[in-house]
Amino acid sequence: MEIELRKTSVIILTYNQLPLTIRCVNSIQKHTVMEEIEIIVVDNGSTDGTVEYLKGLPFIKTCFNPSNVGFAKGCNQGLKLATGDYILFLNNDVIVTENWLDPMIELLDKENVGMVGPVSNYVSGLQQISVDYQDIEQIDDFASRYCEQQRGKSRRVLRLVGFCLLTKQEILEKIGGFDERFVYGSFEDDDLCLRALQEGYQLHISLDSFIHHHGHATFNGNQDIDIHYLYHENRRRFIDKWQIDLTYFTHPRPEIVDLVPIEARKILDVGCGAGATGLELLNRQPCQLYGIELNALVSSIAKAHYETVDHTDVEALELSYPLGYFDTIIFADILEHLKDPWKVIENLSKFLKPNGSIICSIPNISHAEALIPLLQGSWHYTDAGILDRTHLRFFTPQTVHTLFPSTQFEIIEQRYQQIAVETNVELFLNEVIHLAENFGFNMDQLANYSKVYQILIHVTKSETNESQI
Repeated sequence: MEIELRKTSVIILTYNQLPLTIRCVNSIQKHTVMEEIEIIVVDNGSTDGTVEYLKGLPFIKTCFNPSNVGFAKGCNQGLKLATGDYILFLNNDVIVTENWLDPMIELLDKENVGMVGPVSNYVSGLQQISVDYQDIEQIDDFASRYCEQQRGKSRRVLRLVGFCLLTKQEILEKIGGFDERFVYGSFEDDDLCLRALQEGYQLHISLDSFIHHHGHATFNGNQDIDIHYLYHENRRRFIDKWQIDLTYFTHPRPEIVDLVPIEARKILDVGCGAGATGLELLNRQPCQLYGIELNALVSSIAKAHYETVDHTDVEALELSYPLGYFDTIIFADILEHLKDPWKVIENLSKFLKPNGSIICSIPNISHAEALIPLLQGSWHYTDAGILDRTHLRFFTPQTVHTLFPSTQFEIIEQRYQQIAVETNVELFLNEVIHLAENFGFNMDQLANYSKVYQILIHVTKSETNESQI
């Protein structure tokens, strides 16, 4: 019985940068069974000999645009020419390596997986890895060693980057192609991933597939494209479309994950967003996730990998879980938004096991970003940051412990994430410390705490006062 061959359509956009395109095509020919793929190249008005080069390759399907129609529209043009079961969007400034495609296809064929991407030397987010090669001649050797170490491993995420993005024709028929409102490039891949997540599909990084990425070659090599303007313009369009800055909710918090006990099995994530931090916990340890999230759209994404997500205000929520049900409760940048964070901690800690953990991140109001303007008589709320206009409660490294009464909790660890201050600010604060000492005030930590942006704290629930909580 003859096995049906499932073809992959590799869609590449070009806009000048001929040497990179040649290198990309050559690497595909070297490391891919050509009978299992079709290459479709959409050219966006190249003038450097790219068109002539492509016309000389009989094994490539082509579409020639007289001008640059952008990444999203060009990819959609290629999609219309595609006949494969699998669709791979690939930048022309990449070099693929041995066994690059098969691991991604194998992962994509798993139940509920909708999109897959590789790891790379140059890419935003969780797909980037450290490399030790110095020139392109060493890429294949590195890729072989690295992928052998990672064989069969993957990482579930909420975002994949479009420089190399594998999906299925049937999925794109369901969710649609790239949204062409995102001109030239940036955020069209975020948008596509979110539509896949909304339909219940999973996104995975194939850790055993490595692709070298030159990075921003089209933008850097064509002076008619302003990458910074495009980023901010497409970000604005992305927020306008979704009516929320979803990128804020789809990035994991590794510093939070690092504090969660590895043995925790039932975890309540308060303000879970789209569940990006929860996914990192699932990637690291066997556990069940439960969420609370006020925003309906992002909570719907989290529901795909959390046991349940309560879409409600945590200050009004009555949990239905048994007392002592959770091993760990997470408050990642949540408590400062609440009217009465002390009451919320008291109420939710009833559902925490004796010796169970609470993990928190809280902004430091004594960072120089807020402190120096205050000393100048200014206190202006902003859309994000320490003076976020939705912040209702403020804490410092010296006062954050007041959230956790010593009769009920034990502080296990208090860490800090720092953002450096300008030299003149540090010198000024050191002068204030000396001046304060002359007047009998102890401000020894003023300069040090002015660099602390986030307070990270791990506390455990005391066994001895269980009846008081």
